[in-house]
Amino acid sequence: MADRSEVVPEEANTTKQNFTTCAKCGLLIVGQFVRALGGTYHLDCFKCQCGTIVAAKFFPIEGPDGKQYPLCERDYFRRLNLICEKCGGALRGSYITALDKKYHIEHFTCSACPTVFGPQDSYYEHDGQVYCHYHYSTRFAVKCAGCQTAILKQFVEINRNSIDEHWHPECYMIHKFWNVKLSNHPDDKQGLENEQEATSPEELKNKQKAKEEKVYNIWTVLSTFEEMSAACISDMLLHVSNGSYFDGVRMAEKFISHVEILFSAIDDLEKQLVQTSGQGLQHNREAKMLCKKIVNFFSLLSHSKETDVRQMGITQELLSLVTGLAHYLKVLIRIALTGALKLERDFDHTRAIGQFLGKLVELTKKGSQLDKDTNIDSDSEVTSDLCHACRITVEEECYKYGQYRWHIGCLRCSGCSRELRTIYKDASFNQITEMAFCPNDTNEQSALGFQYVTQLEQYTYLLRVALSRLYNLLRRKDEGQSQSDIEVERGRKEQKSEPGLIRKDSRSKSYSSGDSYEARNRTDIKRMKSVHMDTKLSNSARFATRSRIIEQESEPTTSSVPNEKDKLARAPSQHHVRIVQDQAYESQSQENMIKFDSQNEAITLADISAIAAAEMEKNVPEDKSNKTSRRKSRSKCYLSELSALEYFIVKHVAVLAMEQLLKEHFTLEELLDLIGSKKATLWTKFVTSIKPTEKKPIKKKGTFGVPLEVLVERYGIDSVLSAGPGRIRIPSFVDDSISAMKTMDMSVEGIFRKNGNIRRLKDLSEAIDKNPSAVNLSEDNPVQVAALMKKFLRDLPDPLLTFKLHRLFITSQKLVNEADRKKILHLTCCLLPKINRDTMEVLFIFFKWVASFSHVDEETGSKMDLHNLATVITPNILYSKSKDPTKDDSFLAIEAVHSLLNYQDDFWVVPEDLAAILHDQDLFSNPEGLTTKDILRRCEKFVSSKKDNSNNNGEGPSSGNGEVQVVRHNNPQHQTYIEQGNSENQNPNSTNIYPASSSSSSSIVNNENSIPVEQRAS
Repeated sequence: MADRSEVVPEEANTTKQNFTTCAKCGLLIVGQFVRALGGTYHLDCFKCQCGTIVAAKFFPIEGPDGKQYPLCERDYFRRLNLICEKCGGALRGSYITALDKKYHIEHFTCSACPTVFGPQDSYYEHDGQVYCHYHYSTRFAVKCAGCQTAILKQFVEINRNSIDEHWHPECYMIHKFWNVKLSNHPDDKQGLENEQEATSPEELKNKQKAKEEKVYNIWTVLSTFEEMSAACISDMLLHVSNGSYFDGVRMAEKFISHVEILFSAIDDLEKQLVQTSGQGLQHNREAKMLCKKIVNFFSLLSHSKETDVRQMGITQELLSLVTGLAHYLKVLIRIALTGALKLERDFDHTRAIGQFLGKLVELTKKGSQLDKDTNIDSDSEVTSDLCHACRITVEEECYKYGQYRWHIGCLRCSGCSRELRTIYKDASFNQITEMAFCPNDTNEQSALGFQYVTQLEQYTYLLRVALSRLYNLLRRKDEGQSQSDIEVERGRKEQKSEPGLIRKDSRSKSYSSGDSYEARNRTDIKRMKSVHMDTKLSNSARFATRSRIIEQESEPTTSSVPNEKDKLARAPSQHHVRIVQDQAYESQSQENMIKFDSQNEAITLADISAIAAAEMEKNVPEDKSNKTSRRKSRSKCYLSELSALEYFIVKHVAVLAMEQLLKEHFTLEELLDLIGSKKATLWTKFVTSIKPTEKKPIKKKGTFGVPLEVLVERYGIDSVLSAGPGRIRIPSFVDDSISAMKTMDMSVEGIFRKNGNIRRLKDLSEAIDKNPSAVNLSEDNPVQVAALMKKFLRDLPDPLLTFKLHRLFITSQKLVNEADRKKILHLTCCLLPKINRDTMEVLFIFFKWVASFSHVDEETGSKMDLHNLATVITPNILYSKSKDPTKDDSFLAIEAVHSLLNYQDDFWVVPEDLAAILHDQDLFSNPEGLTTKDILRRCEKFVSSKKDNSNNNGEGPSSGNGEVQVVRHNNPQHQTYIEQGNSENQNPNSTNIYPASSSSSSSIVNNENSIPVEQRAS
């Protein structure tokens, strides 16, 4: 509220107000005075607190004493926080709010130039200052680690090697999917800055917009192509495993169309590269392996059809096939993208990427047509894959005329036997005599029309021929069925009994239920998505809020209206201030921002192996009698997701669970010592001080030969390669090596067995030691990268599976019962240090994936199955400090690692009989003082309460499978130990804790003061 005071002239004061005193100073008023706020003031006494006379216009406020005091406009608006940050003046009308500050509309400008930000313009902030697009881009903007251009909108922040990397979301996803960076000059950052400084603001904005659109198109087109291809492979897998062979072949035909379009795009890139540089793309082996996988898939279908297999299910062979299909297609996408980027960066072919993406966009246009036209009418006897001259299958580049094909060297003139390789365009063919002629020997019945067929085009043609033959085989088999057989098959379907052969007009149903298996697996596929935007997005651009101040003048009150005597005084007018928020423009600017939904139902090629493995696991018959096991398997608790305290508790319970099985090899004190170091006693400190130490100096710098805990702290990365849904912290070298090899051909014979080039191995390790980020492992071959990974594991000061647990791993393989061996291995994994266990999880998942390429066909494959991988990996991750040849346990170590690889899916989760203790809240009430004694005591109480609850529920005193029984003894001098199994049936999954005789050596004394080993949670 603002008031205008009444100023009375001196004449009126002397005649009418001879005895008036000032309301502020109390002195007699002589001369002009002010009548306001219910009193009369000297003109000089009616001031704002800043000293400004406010007789003309003032804003009243109420002081601490309840009286009203005048304020000038500036101080009044300052009290309302309505002062312009730039000019210091009061904000009247519209104003801008940004960075928690307020500005006049015309004063909200760039700190480096007079650019005024409009209501729809975004601004950028640095050190509390506002900057325009141009000056922020050229001076302060963070550069994207993928494309080395300024990040001005959304970005992803990744901590890698203790450095925060910033990415455009699309650049991050492109690198994550295909391990490709789009940077023009990855090492010449100064050149980029100089180039930007020399560019005008408008040109810079246009360049950035073009770059943004290009990156966006690369991501959207390639990811859409991959998702469509992955959907085909997934449907092929599900259809065939459920016995719907025709539907599976239809999906295979769609997949071949995807391959055909990709091959065509690669051929175009190959042609341009050869013309510009004389060297094409290196894709022959990957393309050949992809086609072999498809042909093997067809062979598997034909064999199943011929042998009348009703429902194939997910076999290891089928799992290997679909995993290979997804891998080689992904590698070929990467090869094509790399070739297009090379044309653009090195040879200035600005349209190369657009043409490459345009080829793949054709697939979406053909999508509806492929769904309708899913049959091949060509006759496999006419459409032959044989050379017309030598009658040998044509598997490489060739020449064609109509339906006839020739090897490059087989196309000769029938008249003079001249090779037509260089003049094939001028050669002619007589369709009556089926002879080819050179221009000199041609006749009237011959016609031109020979065409050159690239290797990839021939591969696609061979796939079409194989598909046609498979269709004919399925049709002949179905036509051979009698009508009575068909009726029997229909009856079996209605009764949900064993199904018969599926006809081409059948729907794909799961034989275990009547529901569509596509719908049944939709949630599983969503859950198993392994590649998605799992990182929070941030935004560089900001938007100001625009507001308006509306000042309304109200009518004066009755008491303030002057009478006739005071007609020279002006009556005060009151003003009310109201703030109105203008409509936000931010939403309009954010329409173009990309939103990555991690819950997208679309699957990718990286998800295929997980889907196949999950389907294969469903086909394994489960023990219906073990209801507890089935109930717990639905919700897995991954070891990688445990907190430090939870992991500490699991270690102790794991030791208790394995003690009875290993009582002939370990005492309980020895097992507890595997968890951590003993509590130091006075005697221990004395012995340690006088004992000479001959410790090897541990390397602290670089990557090779550095302890894992140091590596993770200095060069760690939050990897998404774990078995669980979350990220785990591992050395960046491990993540980089695996990511690089996943973009390579893993069917190379002897991978992880061969040592690669020794000199190159040394150069790579030295370069990585100097700067891990400066080495691009994707430029080397898979054998070399695998050898580098083995060297990394071999050089660790403490091996991956640790010296301390070596004896335990070896002992596990000496047990007679296979279930006991598996249980001890599982529990031993729980005892590993968290960094070692997490790194082992990522590596072993990768090794299992590598093993799927051990056999592609009779002639091709790495030959490195799980056992062979275990043989070559074990000497690098599990070995003893002792070099005594009489104690050679390398064979047992290999068997232990092989079992870890084979059963790894079970070993990544908390054992079911240990998981229940994690729900005991009393264990987490005082984590700082938690000791081994506390854990053992709480374990007994927890299990006892569970047993009492079971008895109250009428379940009887006996414990079920996987439960822990505790039997208390009244004699406090007796000792307790753990026994696996119960008295009725020796089930290795159950655990009993009960008193033993005092002569037992592996024991814990009930008296708390006599427990020899004490562990504390860190």
